[in-house]
Amino acid sequence: MDPLNLTSSYNVCDMFCWLFASVLVALVVSAGGIQQRESQGDDDPHPKHPGERKPVPALYGQRYSEQTFIGTHNSAAVRTAENGWSISGNQYFNVSVQLRSGVRLLQAQGHSDPEGSSEIRLCHFNCALMDAGSLVDHLLTVKHFLETHPHEVVTLLFVNTVREGLLPWMKAYYDTGLDLLSYIPPPDKRGGAMHLDDWPTIAEMVAVNKRVVTFLSSGANEDLAPYLLNEWSYVYETDFGIEAPDQYDCLPDRPRWPGSYIPPRLSLVNHFLYAQFLGFRYPNATYANTTNAAGSHVGELGEHAMRCRSAYERRPNFFLVDFFNEGDVFDVEYGMNAF
Repeated sequence: MDPLNLTSSYNVCDMFCWLFASVLVALVVSAGGIQQRESQGDDDPHPKHPGERKPVPALYGQRYSEQTFIGTHNSAAVRTAENGWSISGNQYFNVSVQLRSGVRLLQAQGHSDPEGSSEIRLCHFNCALMDAGSLVDHLLTVKHFLETHPHEVVTLLFVNTVREGLLPWMKAYYDTGLDLLSYIPPPDKRGGAMHLDDWPTIAEMVAVNKRVVTFLSSGANEDLAPYLLNEWSYVYETDFGIEAPDQYDCLPDRPRWPGSYIPPRLSLVNHFLYAQFLGFRYPNATYANTTNAAGSHVGELGEHAMRCRSAYERRPNFFLVDFFNEGDVFDVEYGMNAF
């Protein structure tokens, strides 16, 4: 999912190291030492226009767990001309464009508001680096998309670093009405009992208008808020700290399982690449067109997808990518779902 999960991956020292490195990078950039904007000698990286999802109609009657969806890593953290194409951004286009283009899983990080309000902010690791707005606005964007696309299902995945517990999450869902649109597993299928064959079909979810599936990385209490699901009871993820094209793996990394066992749960395949400067890792935009390519070369999404499909003996459920508009991510999704 994300190396910036404060609850499981980084300690306080790492947070200050990240912040220090970010400031240092900005100073070097402003002095002309390196190019923050990762472009061809231009202030504008000219991001490619997003492609479009190619749905496979036959899968409408298949289970949610039987198909592949493209997801965006740190979906709300967007590089724009207004923020100087910030290297804290993982995408070039906002969540509304992502959804219209075909992204069906949105991953983001929820933080307590540093200004002291009760609202949850979506920030990239630290709100001083990039504050991408409120959770409520994010959920309203999703709700608007669902209202205008009544046959679609959207998955939300949040890294939860909120200090105030679950109530701010519940309030945001209540205020936006997204709690009423959320899928709730049967009580006897919680706590790791939900297997792939237990998920409903897309058609069934649409028929009852339960078209949002939300996972929290930590802090979930399904007795209190049954629509906010404990990620690790339903999903496993592959390794995420990838800095070289030959490091992509398919084995479950979180949670870990003995040997090469593949559990009967939803699979999230992390496929994004980091660059590094003075020990500071940041999203590698320069290589994104290759990272997200549909080909069969090492490091390309197409190769990684086929390898994981073979290892799982079924379709991987989610591919989490940076800069979704680069490369051919929807061609990969279509290839997984069509065959």
